[in-house]
Amino acid sequence: MSASVVGYALAAAICIALASALQHQAATGEQGYRSGIHLLWRLTHNPRWVAGLAVGVAGFALHAAALHAGALAVVQPLLVTGLAFALPLRALLDRARPSAGQVLAAVVMAAGVAIFVVAAHPSAGSAAPDGGAAAIVIAAGAMLAVACSVVATRAGSGRLAGFALGLAAGILYGLTGGVLKAAVHAAIHHPAAAVTAWPPWTVAVLGAWALAVHQRAYTHAPLRVSLPVLSVANPLTAIVFGATAFGEKPASGPPALLAETLGLAVIVTSVTMLARPGKGAGSHRRRPAGRPGDRRDPAAADEPSIRARPRGSPLSRRAPPDHRFGPHSTCCAGVEGGGWSGRCRAARPAQGRRE
Repeated sequence: MSASVVGYALAAAICIALASALQHQAATGEQGYRSGIHLLWRLTHNPRWVAGLAVGVAGFALHAAALHAGALAVVQPLLVTGLAFALPLRALLDRARPSAGQVLAAVVMAAGVAIFVVAAHPSAGSAAPDGGAAAIVIAAGAMLAVACSVVATRAGSGRLAGFALGLAAGILYGLTGGVLKAAVHAAIHHPAAAVTAWPPWTVAVLGAWALAVHQRAYTHAPLRVSLPVLSVANPLTAIVFGATAFGEKPASGPPALLAETLGLAVIVTSVTMLARPGKGAGSHRRRPAGRPGDRRDPAAADEPSIRARPRGSPLSRRAPPDHRFGPHSTCCAGVEGGGWSGRCRAARPAQGRRE
């Protein structure tokens, strides 16, 4: 495992992490799209999403360089370290501070990846893939991705849909990495025939599919739900692809297997920590949309309601002062009789009365 492979892979991980944070922030508010293609079309008009795409293209180029220099079983796990950068970057984009738990989980994940990569130390395998074996792995992965998309479509919660779509995107990205390695080999050794060979076109199809599914995952759940499972599914799929199509064999001695198991356990633990619900960047809490006839000032949309409760309901606690009706006015919700209290009625201007 050369230093250039590690350098290219880590640089790609940072670029992909920044792209994920930018695109997640842009895609979070997108609703009402008819399909993944329609969503992508709408996002191309968002400057922040386009900036994320440009950074992602740079990460893709660095990823290709890493795959040319090293094995799939080394490069793809190193890309998991992008999660250590993506969540803090997403928090910074929201002008929030990453939680201590997120930082700790990211550090633990980086340690787990390092243990696994060093312990696995896979053999280089063949430079060119076995076309038949690659086709079997691609077909199996595609069917799993379709099944995950169906689960997401029928899911009753946004978190389950985001998790399923993140898993599908991770599988597709792992397949894309394997085919990208084959495409780089074809472009270098057979440049004239590379355009008509299967790897470049398969990369385009799988990459576009993965991107569309990834953006759908962003619209369903916070980044901490979809990105961890994506970051685990991606290298595992790539390792299977590398072992099947390129003949890459991870170390299989007892000490190596023990270390690999430890590394995977640490990764799973960190993913579990990151997937815990809580306040963080990229939260999908949406404020209820105002009714068509709502005359309230939009700036006051988050103020407590001052409507009265039905007759017979217990008095609620007093709402904060409403300075739109004067510096000393206080509106009392839940007044017996279903109306405004005497104090509110006296302080409230006639022309500002709510319906």
